[in-house]
Amino acid sequence: MQRYVQFFLFILAVILLLAISLHGNLLFQKKDYVFGTIVDIKIYGESKELASNASKEILLNFNKLHQMLHPWREGLVFEINEAIQNKIPFVIENQEVISLIQRGQEYENQTKGYFNPAIGKLVRLWGFHSEVPRKVMPDDKAILRLVEAKPSMGNIKIINNKLSSSNKFVQVDMGGYAKGYALDQAKNILEQYKINNALINIGGNILALGMQGNKEWVVGIQDPRNPNLMASLPLKPGWSIGTSGDYQKYFNVNKKRYSHIINPHTGYPVSNTKSVTVLIPPGDNSGEKSDVYSNPIFIEEISKKIEIANDLGVSHYLIVLETNEILISEELNRIIMWQDKIDEKKITIY
Repeated sequence: MQRYVQFFLFILAVILLLAISLHGNLLFQKKDYVFGTIVDIKIYGESKELASNASKEILLNFNKLHQMLHPWREGLVFEINEAIQNKIPFVIENQEVISLIQRGQEYENQTKGYFNPAIGKLVRLWGFHSEVPRKVMPDDKAILRLVEAKPSMGNIKIINNKLSSSNKFVQVDMGGYAKGYALDQAKNILEQYKINNALINIGGNILALGMQGNKEWVVGIQDPRNPNLMASLPLKPGWSIGTSGDYQKYFNVNKKRYSHIINPHTGYPVSNTKSVTVLIPPGDNSGEKSDVYSNPIFIEEISKKIEIANDLGVSHYLIVLETNEILISEELNRIIMWQDKIDEKKITIY
């Protein structure tokens, strides 16, 4: 009898060890540095070999996109910008980049020109093409000159794969939607591997696939003025989240913050907002839209932020103004989990 008990306990111990081992291997995680930020890939419930192979392909794709789309380092978009600068037609056979340029034109039209990937020269003038922050303001006359030139994605024409621009001041900078596009590409790769549960995070642009076991993926929302999280959110399967914040790239002059989010109509960084977070449901280019749509809401004047969010069909948004007032949609307010006690007097629900 004692021998049977010992055998039973042995089998039970083996089962427990296997359970612990399997549980420990349920979540695969891979991190890297691409697009100038941390990329974090989490895959749930797959073998280590499958998850590792999928992650490698995703990161290879990210690095390819980063090189191809970089506006001021050698690559396809750099070559396009050089041709535009020199008023030379450019033969472009890469359908992926053609499609991205065309969607950039559509986003510019949708957002009243607030999202404008053609203002690369303005971005460079403010020093945001450099990893080293500026210490002085750019020249006002130089800013005015670029604003009055009105560079627009609409200035770009592509006929029979031949690209040209009527405006030499156009410099394409896809930084405002490259990460979101990369999320959509990662989703396609995961689907090819038949991976159903994953979370892809590219510096705060996040896509959720499936769930983490029996619970939804949960992501944090950065406090714009300290390293702590302000809140967290559950992400339903297929949803994407994107944030525009003045804390990501900025410099200070005379105690005033100048962020990388520039109003194309004025030529100056926006100062009325600290951050905007949007959630986008599953659909065509949903990762890309989560990257794009937070930008015009950030730039638009305070009285019209909700209006432009509604015009873009964004039902889940969180806006933190420079005054620390919070504007939040009713849909997002239902699911948000604040990390610390929030002054309810400063929250307006729409």
